[in-house]
Amino acid sequence: MPIRVDNDPNINRTVIDEEQLKKMMAASKPSFFQQNRFRIVTLILIAVNVAMFAIEAVLAGFRVSIPTTVLVDMGAMYAPLIQSPADLYRFVTPMFLHVDLMHLAFNMVALYSVGEVLERVLGRGNFILLYFIGGITGNAISYAASVFVPGQAAVSAGASTSVFALFVAVALLGLLHKGNRRYFSQYSKSMVSIIAINVVYTFLVPSISISGHLGGALGGLIAMFVIPSKNLRVNNIVRLIVAAVWLGALGWLVLSTV
Repeated sequence: MPIRVDNDPNINRTVIDEEQLKKMMAASKPSFFQQNRFRIVTLILIAVNVAMFAIEAVLAGFRVSIPTTVLVDMGAMYAPLIQSPADLYRFVTPMFLHVDLMHLAFNMVALYSVGEVLERVLGRGNFILLYFIGGITGNAISYAASVFVPGQAAVSAGASTSVFALFVAVALLGLLHKGNRRYFSQYSKSMVSIIAINVVYTFLVPSISISGHLGGALGGLIAMFVIPSKNLRVNNIVRLIVAAVWLGALGWLVLSTV
């Protein structure tokens, strides 16, 4: 018959008090950077966007709803102001500017939600490339719409051009990822519904740049066939062709309008 010995007075037991227990739990808890080690670039991009918005708010007189003049002065997309190659920075700067606090919060939450899987699968350098190709393409399409469609000239800004590119990139993982395609196929299906909701929202809200969002989505499609990730089933020749077509289209747009 088994005998319990845990109540034996001759056994010395170490008693851990509440303070020691808290220290042990704190020591075993991973740090913020350990928890987000696959979101390093994502966190940097979020920090840059937040810092830029802080500057906007200061220039706007400490308001969180940013006047159009401040946005334009800081580099928002406004086609009539692109008069020479020196003004082409406006294809990049809008992706780091936001019109109000809710605009910033929505885009940063979206960026954080998909950043980890894309950084982990594509690699940090490719993730940055994806972000910029999407943002530049979205702003280029927005610019083209303003130039070629009468009455479409408007000020636009926001990381949503890049965010739409990230959404499309996640949706394409089920098709292009070399391994775990079954897992990513399920993940991609859920992303398609998110994209659909955002596209509908884009058309329903008058103040949103439709051309910028759809251009960003196109940029995400282009980027996934350009970035040199070893985890994607894309031939290097295809990458070179798509990259050449993308750069050629941007060059034509600039040369024909500036």
